[in-house]
Amino acid sequence: MEEQTSLSSDHLDRIAFHQLTFQNPKARRRLQQMGIDAIRMRGLRPFEMRKLGFTEAECGQNLRGFREAGEREAELMKRHHIGILFREEKEFPALLREITDPPDFLYYLGRLDCLQGPPLAVVGSRKASRYGQSVTRRLLPALCRSGLVIVSGMAYGIDSVAHQCALETGTMTIGVNPGGLLHLYPRGNQRLIGAIRETGLIVSEFPLEVIPRPHLFPIRNRIISGLARGVLVIEASLRSGSLITARLAVEQNRDVMAVPGNIDSLLSPGVHYLIQQGAKLVQSPDDVLEEFGIKPAARPRIPPDCSPLERKVLDLLGENEVKDMDYMVESLNLSTSEVISVMMGLILKNLVSEDAGGYRRSLHAQ
Repeated sequence: MEEQTSLSSDHLDRIAFHQLTFQNPKARRRLQQMGIDAIRMRGLRPFEMRKLGFTEAECGQNLRGFREAGEREAELMKRHHIGILFREEKEFPALLREITDPPDFLYYLGRLDCLQGPPLAVVGSRKASRYGQSVTRRLLPALCRSGLVIVSGMAYGIDSVAHQCALETGTMTIGVNPGGLLHLYPRGNQRLIGAIRETGLIVSEFPLEVIPRPHLFPIRNRIISGLARGVLVIEASLRSGSLITARLAVEQNRDVMAVPGNIDSLLSPGVHYLIQQGAKLVQSPDDVLEEFGIKPAARPRIPPDCSPLERKVLDLLGENEVKDMDYMVESLNLSTSEVISVMMGLILKNLVSEDAGGYRRSLHAQ
């Protein structure tokens, strides 16, 4: 990350304004409606703040040290090598500027160039099924190779698989934290979060020391959808954060897409509801790329050095099916060890992948 330049007095006032108002959105909106900015807020007396809806504690905090709040935050940023990107700066995401209540700035860790590619938000269940994880791993590599930047929330389940797919393909990914950047969440995902921080980007609008709490997640979700041109939902119940993100995406005039699931799964009603409401049904990477106006990358044909047996295996696997070992042994009339040997060769050639206890023909193997 580039070294943060020293902050102006205006920047420090804006940081302090955010720290003192972010937990009281109603009072904050009143300030904005009355045209009271950070500089004018410094001069407000306690009784004026109470009229606006601020608590006694917030009034006292403003009275005791408005500027000091910004200076303390700036010192924390410097100590922990955290950057800040203000809304008027050219690197600030143009799409995020468009939403109804855009953040005045974003704290960040990592590479700002991640904000330059076409962004796709991918969200889904934290308790993703094997099917959901498999679908994510089938769809995202091709999307990443086509240049999309994957935006998600770094949570367990679908979020984690989405970020991991981007990292494995060597493409960019953005994680949006549900608290301050001194409390990266969830704690159990620190290895993945570290990898995102190293080669991708982590952002948050929350003051650095804010601990993630449930009521902050919907606020965070509006940043996930706000950063993206489209939102892809993979597995979600009817009462889930993913549906909140999808609703916010609709309000922000973003494309909403969903992968259908098993009708017997508790993780399917949410995505099926979205499809019923008009979300685009996604069955392949091309369905997503179409929404971005991106022509699918040319898919390499089966290498000419594939043996007749390897070609027969690829034919047996069909276009989009998982076949187990018993099926392959019976169909090929070979021993299990012989089939495993052929499969390993095809896996090394990236023409076949293991999936759900069997084997699947890779999406790029025609």
